Amino acid sequence: GTDTAAAAGGSAAGSSGSNTAGSGGTKTAGATATTVKGAASSCGTGGATDTGVTPNEIKVASIVTDSGPLPGATEGSYRGAASYFAKVNSEGGVCGRKITLLKGDDGLDPYKGRADFTRLQPKVLAFVGSFAVADSGYVDLIDKTQVPYVSLTVDPAGAKLRNVYPKSRRNYVNTAPFVYWKQQHPDVSKAALLYANIGGVSSNVPGFKEAITRAGFNLVHIEGVRVTDPDYTGIIRNLQSEGVEFLYLFAFEVNMHVRFVRNMKQQNYNPKIKGANIAFNTRFSELLGKDGDGWENHQVFLPFLDPAEKARSKALADFIDWNARRFPGGQLDLFPVSGWGYAALFVDALRLAGGNLTRKTLLDALYKVPQFDFGGINAVSNPSTGAGDRCFVMARHVNGTWKRLHPASGGYECNTGELYKFKEE
Repeated sequence: GTDTAAAAGGSAAGSSGSNTAGSGGTKTAGATATTVKGAASSCGTGGATDTGVTPNEIKVASIVTDSGPLPGATEGSYRGAASYFAKVNSEGGVCGRKITLLKGDDGLDPYKGRADFTRLQPKVLAFVGSFAVADSGYVDLIDKTQVPYVSLTVDPAGAKLRNVYPKSRRNYVNTAPFVYWKQQHPDVSKAALLYANIGGVSSNVPGFKEAITRAGFNLVHIEGVRVTDPDYTGIIRNLQSEGVEFLYLFAFEVNMHVRFVRNMKQQNYNPKIKGANIAFNTRFSELLGKDGDGWENHQVFLPFLDPAEKARSKALADFIDWNARRFPGGQLDLFPVSGWGYAALFVDALRLAGGNLTRKTLLDALYKVPQFDFGGINAVSNPSTGAGDRCFVMARHVNGTWKRLHPASGGYECNTGELYKFKEE
C-alpha cells in the first residue's frame, strides 16, 4: 500500500464546468472551464514552505480500502485523484510545483488504517481523495494533527472537524429518485431496503427509510446484509414470499451485488423496480452482461459510461480520458469520480493559497472556494456547508451496459422530491 502516483500530465484549470438551469426542472453540465477568482495571482517565490512542500513539488496522500475482505472496494478514489493531478501536472502544476500522490490502504481494518495514516501524515501537506471504509481507526489523528483532509470520512465524527473538507450535510436525504420511481410505477406498493452491513453504512438507513415511505411505497422489509456471504438465496425467498415489487440495494459493493443478481435469477425473482445507488460501474456490466439489465441507479454525477455523455461535456471527457491514460482498463465507478472531484477542489484551493503554501493557508483557502462540482462532472454544492439541491440522474442497464434514463436530454433532474432532514436511530 505504498504506491506513488507520479502524476505525469494535466490541466491547471481547477474546477471545470458548471451547472446551468435548463427548462423543465433540469440542469445541464456546462462545457466551459471555470477558474477560481484570483487564481495563480500570488505565486511569489515559493520554496519549502511546509511539510510535503518543496520549490518543485507538493506531496499529498490518499488512503483507500484496497485489500482485505473487500479487495479494491474504494481504490478508485485514489486513481481518480491521481488522474486529476496528472492532468494538472501536464500543464505545469500549480505555481511551478508538480503534485505527487502517495497511496495508503486501510485493508478494511481500523488498526491498519491508523498505521498507514501515521506513516504518511509526516510526509505530506494534506490528504486528498481518501475513501477509507475503516477510517474510524484514525479519525482522532486527523483532529490531533490538524492536517487538511480534503476527502470524505466514513466515520461521522470526521464531519465535525474543521480540517475535514468539504463539508457534508449529515441527516439529509434526497427523496427525488424514489419519487421518480413511484411516478413511473404508481401501481407498485411493497418495497424492501437492503443495505451492506459494514462500517458506517447503517447510519444512512433511517434517511432511506424515510425517502422510500415519503415517496408513497409501503416498506415491508429492511435488512442489513453481510458483505462476505457467498449466497443470498434465503433473503431472496423471503422477499418473494412478502410480495416485494420494489427492491432497493444500498451500498452494495459490486461483487456482492453481482452475487445477489445471480441468486435472483436462480429463484426467478424479477421485481418491477430494481434500484441501487452504487451499481453504476464497468465491473457490473463486465460480470453480468445482459443479466444486469433492468437495474436502475440514481446518482449526482453525470452518467459517464453512456458514450453519448462524453460529447455533451468537456469536463466529463477529461475525466474519462485522463483516467484511461493514467490507469488503462481501471474500473470506472463513483470512486474515481470522488477522487477526481476532491483533487479538483484541492487544486482550486492551491491557486487561492498561492506560493506561500502551508497547511494553514491551504485550509483557509479551501473555505474560500465558492462552489464544488467535482471538476464539472457532478451537481453543484456549497463546499463550506454541504448544501446542494435535489438534482440527480437516473441510469438504466440496457443490453449489457449503462445508459442515461432520466432526464433523457442531458443534465440533471432538479424539480422532483425534497431534501428531507431525518433523525438517526
